[in-house]
Amino acid sequence: MPLCAEGQIARPGDFLPLSVGGWSVVAVRDGEGTVRVLRNACRHQNMPVVGTAPGTCQSFRCRFHGWTYDLQGRFLSAPPPVAPADASPGANDLHALPVRILDGLVFFAVDQVSTGFFAPDLGQPYSGTIVTDIACNWKVCVEHLLGGQGVSGPEFAWFWPLMVVRRSGPLVLVEQVVPHTFLRTRLFTHVFGGAVEAQKLSATATKEACERIQLERAGGTPPQGGALLAQFHRALDEAYSGSS
Repeated sequence: MPLCAEGQIARPGDFLPLSVGGWSVVAVRDGEGTVRVLRNACRHQNMPVVGTAPGTCQSFRCRFHGWTYDLQGRFLSAPPPVAPADASPGANDLHALPVRILDGLVFFAVDQVSTGFFAPDLGQPYSGTIVTDIACNWKVCVEHLLGGQGVSGPEFAWFWPLMVVRRSGPLVLVEQVVPHTFLRTRLFTHVFGGAVEAQKLSATATKEACERIQLERAGGTPPQGGALLAQFHRALDEAYSGSS
C-alpha cells in the first residue's frame, strides 16, 4: 500500500505516523539514511509508541510505560518496574514491515511486498505534499478521482486500489487515498515538478466534491462514470467476495 512521499521523511530522524486502513504505522528515516516502516504498537501492551505530529527525533519512547526504541525499531530500555521478562536481542523490537521505494514514493506491505507492482516512473523532483481530510468513505474518494476516465494512459494512471497519477507537462500529481474510518479519508496530494501552492485550490475542490458524492450515496444515488470506475467496482466485488 502507498504510505507517503520519500521527501516527507527526507533527513535522518524524520518520522511520519499514519493510520492506513486501520494499521497504525510510522515511517522513519533512521540514522543511516534507510527508510523504515514500523508498526506503531509498543511491544509491552500494544499501545501507540508515536502519538505526536510528524517531526524529527533520535528515538521513540512510549508515553504509557516508557519503553524506548531506536530509529530502527530496536528495543533500547524500559523502567525497571515494567522491564521485559525476556531481554534477549530482538525479542522486544517493534515489528518492522516490508518496504519498497518507487520513484520517490514509499510503499509498505502487511506481510510481503508484491513483485507485480509497476513503478509510476514520475521523472520529476519532489516539491511537497498537500494533506486534505475528507468526510467520506475511501471508495467515494477513489470514485471521484477516477471520474469519467476511460483507461489508464500516459496522462492519467490508476494503481489499484489507492493511488492515482496525473500528468500535465512537467507537473506530476500523485494522489494517495488513505482510509481512516468509514466516513473519514485523508488524501495526500504529492506534487512533483511543480509548485505546491498552486494545487491547493484543486485539493479543496476535491474535498467538496467527495463530500457531496458521499451525501448522494447516502441518498441512494448510484455511481456513474467511465471504464476505470467500472473496473474499480469489479475489483471491489472480487476483493469482497474473496475471489482475489
